[in-house]
Amino acid sequence: MQSNLAAHSHPWKISDVVIFPLLLLGAFAEWLWPTIPGLSLWIGVPIGLAIATGGFALIILSKRHLDKANQPSLPEIPTTELVTTGPFAWSRNPNYLGAVIAVLGGAIVAGSLWMLATAALTALILDRWMIGPEERYLTRQFPDTYPAYCRQTRRWL
Repeated sequence: MQSNLAAHSHPWKISDVVIFPLLLLGAFAEWLWPTIPGLSLWIGVPIGLAIATGGFALIILSKRHLDKANQPSLPEIPTTELVTTGPFAWSRNPNYLGAVIAVLGGAIVAGSLWMLATAALTALILDRWMIGPEERYLTRQFPDTYPAYCRQTRRWL
């Protein structure tokens, strides 16, 4: 039984509202209290860029699979079909996972422990503020298939 309600009723309740303010907070903290970079620029920048690129690629791939199934990537729009293919076959939240990976890559590029901390905080807030309500919504939308999907596919990795 499907309802017309979406996972989140507010259009501003998107991952960008979590990610970008935390990145700014991490950058501001780094400016105020610089940390000792863990990797040299010659190592950290290429590794961080590769990780960030991988995160963005995962987001793009996830959105393509949602688009292919005519499903929204924005949580305020109702979901009519459960997508379990592509990156959704090994992570229930590949969009959010890609965002956290991209933030992690940015922290490595910046050589900032503060920004690394914001990557962990981003994952925690997304898990509680976005993923939890979305999972409850999907359980109501797809009571027969979503719990089985959850048993066979991990939330993050």
